[in-house]
Amino acid sequence: MVALYIILIVAVVAVSIYFLVRELRAPKEEAKKESMGVLSNKRQIEKSVQNIESMIVLADGNDKLCNKLVELKDEIRFLNPSKNAKVKAVDEKIANRLDDIKIEISKDKESETIYRMIEEVEGFLSQRIKEMEA
Repeated sequence: MVALYIILIVAVVAVSIYFLVRELRAPKEEAKKESMGVLSNKRQIEKSVQNIESMIVLADGNDKLCNKLVELKDEIRFLNPSKNAKVKAVDEKIANRLDDIKIEISKDKESETIYRMIEEVEGFLSQRIKEMEA
């Protein structure tokens, strides 16, 4: 009879320990997933900055365009990474538009289309700021 009570107590303690460990581990896993989302956003921002730096090299000789790209690079460099899905979507739009600008610069660095695209990126940056505040 005593053995039955001991087995019952050991089983209850084992189940309690299992659920306690599971609860203690869960927040760490969620925090890890959250930090990975921020990390991927940070990498995307860094990639955009590198993309602009390569555009500055391509635009060498056009001082007006180089200055505009340096301003844009500084704005993007100091963006705060976020896990927010809407912010990530805006960052994706920025990255896509930067790719388009790079293609346009490689075709003709004197094109007025480049400046319109840069204005679009600046608009996306404003949208990103609003999404961060929301």
